[in-house]
Formats: sequence, C-alpha cells, structure tokens
Amino acid sequence: MQAARVGAKKTESSQSSPRKLQLSGGLIAFLALVLAIFLAIHLRLDTRYDFGIFYYAAHMVLDGSRHALYDVSAQHAFQIQYHRPPDTLFRNPPFALIPILPLAKLPMAVAYSVWTAASFALLFVSLKVLQDETGLFYGNWPVLLSLIFAPIMGNFLHGQLSFVVVASYSVAYALWRRGRLTLGGAVLAIATIKFQLVIGFVAVLLLKRRWRELAGFAAGSTVFLALSIWIAGIPSLMAYPHFLLHSDTPLSELPHMANWQGFLTILGLNYWALLVPLSVVTVLWAAWAWKDLDRGFAAATLAAMLVSFHLTPQDISLALVPFYLCVKAGILPRHRVPAFVIPVIATTMAMVIVQVPLAFLAIPLATAFCWIGTEPLEKSSGAENTPSYALSSPELRPNA
Repeated sequence: MQAARVGAKKTESSQSSPRKLQLSGGLIAFLALVLAIFLAIHLRLDTRYDFGIFYYAAHMVLDGSRHALYDVSAQHAFQIQYHRPPDTLFRNPPFALIPILPLAKLPMAVAYSVWTAASFALLFVSLKVLQDETGLFYGNWPVLLSLIFAPIMGNFLHGQLSFVVVASYSVAYALWRRGRLTLGGAVLAIATIKFQLVIGFVAVLLLKRRWRELAGFAAGSTVFLALSIWIAGIPSLMAYPHFLLHSDTPLSELPHMANWQGFLTILGLNYWALLVPLSVVTVLWAAWAWKDLDRGFAAATLAAMLVSFHLTPQDISLALVPFYLCVKAGILPRHRVPAFVIPVIATTMAMVIVQVPLAFLAIPLATAFCWIGTEPLEKSSGAENTPSYALSSPELRPNA
C-alpha cells in the first residue's frame, strides 16, 4: 500500500511539473531537417537573401579591402564578385562581422548552414532564458511554433543577425532581474550589432536615470568600438557615418518596416515634422510606463522597435521579449496565450503570402505598447513569480 501511495505521488508530481524547454534528440533531428529545407530554399533564391551581404563584407576584410568597407564603389566590386544585387549594401558596424569572418573561408552554402545552426542555438537560448525568468513553461512548443512565425522564419532564410539582438535583450533582462545591472548593460551593448534597435531603449534608460545599466552599456559599447577599429581600421570607421547618411534605404523596403517610419510611409505621411515628435512621445511614454522591471523592459523594447529608423521584417522577432514579459506581468492573461499566439502566427504568414505591407504590424505593436502603460499595476501577476533577489536592489523595485 505504501509503495502504491509513493508511486501515485510520483505520478501526480510528474504530471503537475512544468514542461520545460529541452534540447532533446528528437528536437535536434527536427531542426536538422528544417535546416536542410532552409538551405535548399536559400540556394534556389540566393540573391534575394541577406547572408550574402555579410559574406562579401567579410571577404572585403579578409581580402585586404577593410579600409574601404564603407566605400560604395568597393562594395559594388565585391557584389559583382559574389553575385549580389547592387542595392544590397553592408550597413552594419564592423564588429557585426565577427561571427561571419571565420565562416567566410568556407563555401557560401556551408557558411550559411553553420550560421543557421548557430541561429537555432541563439533562438533556443533566448527562449530558454525567457522561460526560466518568466515561469512560462510550454515544453518545446515555443521553438516549434516560432519556426512558422514569419519574422523568425525569414530570419533563418536570410541568415540575418536579429537573433543576436533577441539574445542580448533576453540575457540583459535576466541579469537585471538578478540585480546585476552593470553586467546586464554590457550585455545589452551586444545589440548595437543593429544599433538602431537599441537607441530608443537607451533613451528610456537615460530618462529613468538608470546609471548603472548605462555605465555597463557604455563599457560594452567601448569594447565593440575597439573591435570595430581592429576589424576595419580608423579611416573606415570615420567614413561610416557619411556612408549611412548617403546610402539611402531602398524605398521598396519602407512599406515593410513595422515602425513609425514604415507606417507613415504607407499613409503617405513620412515627414520629419511628424516622425520626430511621434518618436519623442513614444520614448517619453515608455519612460512613464516603467513602473517595474517587467513593464518597463517590455515598453522600452517596443519603443525601440517603433522609433528605429530601420526595422527589417526579421527584426520583428524582438517582439518575443515583450510578449513573454507581458504574460508574466499579467497584462496578457496566461490562459489566453494560445488564443493570442495562433492568430498572430496565421496573420503574419498570410500578410507575407498575400504581400500586404508589413508596416501595418506597427499598429498591433503600438497597441501593445500603449496597453502596457494603461493596464493597472495592481492587475499584474508578475510579482508572484519574482524571486526575492530580483527586488533586493532599490533600482529594481516598483516606482524606483
């Protein structure tokens, strides 16, 4: 009888225990199959995807043209060599090539495969960190469903760098939640690999006077500045601002940016007189909405996306972070998560298939952003899952 009771207790505990994200053999085999499919598609439509941009830029560094990295004529010469369209310019800072440089010595298909596998790892780590920090356990479903979420699928097909940004934000949040503010700020500096996605967030930190986080961010950014000088040299880095200002974003990309600039473009109202005040108000609202770490981090992340001057469809992957935090904070009730996720995945995929401008996604992003600031704080359920050490620092307490 006693043995039966023990067995029943074990069965009950196993059934009630949360289903955590696990890198099982079955998941690895499935991801390997997905990688093979992505590789086949990438090879067939190679010139449409972004990985070739990073690949030829890495060869500019390796083949002795690093000082001309931001010279348009030099980039065009390498575009011809590696069969890239002329409007596919490399616009990232030099240190963005760090993960690509070792791969550039491989054939492009092999390099893409290795980078895609690394991207799978970055996505898994991001989801694992968000799961552990928010207490939202759905087994391996987040990984499986994310693969059919259009921005994430596009990230893999393009070989983009957006997962580096997502991982940076996720780990920075985890560190801040543990009171490691300076280190978290340094990790957030990794997101400057796409610096337009972190400028708005840093502006919110400045308004909130989060000096330790900003000190860490400044230290991390200094390291990456030094790495950029080492990779491309000072003359090339000095030419970078002029290059950015005079290498205009192709007009065809603007309707697919889910930020204020893209949304104003499809309305025919893309004027600085509207864009600048709207961006300022967005940052101010995010700072006002920072009532606690969960809400503040979610609002600042969405603000950074909306005010960014360049947001690729793949960069929408960053919305994973505020999604998890909104559920943790009780802004989106947990029992409504399936009813929310499935329509979002279906809608974004339909928009891509039917070729609806993705700039319309700025509407739900802005809605969620405003929702965070207006939802009463007392409805938040996030404190239930917040360990004591997360509130031990005065800077992390609500209304700090």
